[in-house]
Amino acid sequence: METAPGERRVALLPESVRAVADLGLTVLVQSGAGALCFRSDTGYREAGAGIVRLDELLDRSDVLVGVRPPNLPAGRSLRRGQVVIALLDPLHMPFRVRGWADGGVTAVGLDLAPENSVLARPMDAIASQGRLAGYKAALLAADHLDRPLPDTAGAAPGPAHALVLGTDDTALAAAETLRRLGAEVRTGDAGPRGPWGAGRLIGTDLIVTAVRPRRGRPPPVLVTASDLADMRPGAVVVDTAAGPDGGNVEGVEAESSSTVGGGVTLFGAGRLPEGIPVAASTAYAGNVSALLEYLVRDGELWIDADDPVQKAMLVTHDSLVHAQDVWQLILEQTAVAGLP
Repeated sequence: METAPGERRVALLPESVRAVADLGLTVLVQSGAGALCFRSDTGYREAGAGIVRLDELLDRSDVLVGVRPPNLPAGRSLRRGQVVIALLDPLHMPFRVRGWADGGVTAVGLDLAPENSVLARPMDAIASQGRLAGYKAALLAADHLDRPLPDTAGAAPGPAHALVLGTDDTALAAAETLRRLGAEVRTGDAGPRGPWGAGRLIGTDLIVTAVRPRRGRPPPVLVTASDLADMRPGAVVVDTAAGPDGGNVEGVEAESSSTVGGGVTLFGAGRLPEGIPVAASTAYAGNVSALLEYLVRDGELWIDADDPVQKAMLVTHDSLVHAQDVWQLILEQTAVAGLP
């Protein structure tokens, strides 16, 4: 199902329906769910899925899979025992999480897969979407730079100089793409200021930042306003960590572009995978299929809060909030509001 406004990705494509059905599950798809991803109801039907309206989907489904958490119609709620699988970002919706726990809903976050687990790697949606974000960030920067990245027929004084900040899949993909496009690429880790600060950005043509926040904290600021002032007019900065809590660049605004410093173009670009919905949906559907393959035993869902992979990804189950940082936030906000 897909109910989040503006979301173009879909959790399952027709070509991934069969893999889920082979687990012994019946697949139902909300009518029109794949439209923004260029996938028709007919395609899903031919792949073996049933096409139903949202009300019927909510009534019949034991497991609800989406890219974003479901936005339900007024008067509707999830029923006890239903399972929700999505990119949950639970720290940004603690009271919805508490509502799920109180209502006996099991919630599993594909954005919470443990990073260092070999078993969880195929389920890690942050990694799969991050690789696409890095690729798109590199293209966005190259497209808006005032010169070609390689020195094309003497059009520029040597190749463009790029800096990629971060060490995760987004940063690696951005650096790799920029190199393929002909830029000279430096990389840095997530240390505050690091070796790129204090005037070291002079001569840098473009920057991609990709240091995600730790859970519950805003992203670390790696590039300050004074850093931007050191960059030449016409340079480009793409902040892939930009969101409602800020980003890696001082003053960045989510999903917007602005001219800063002495003429530097700054992009707050935290939702880049949504711009390539087919590729992003294909990657995400692979994560969904891997998680379901891990959870389904003889056609039944197996939930075990003590399993190390599930322990990291399980947000609510058996009327409890299992994500401890979310539960702590709920307690703190409840105390402030004076609620029981």
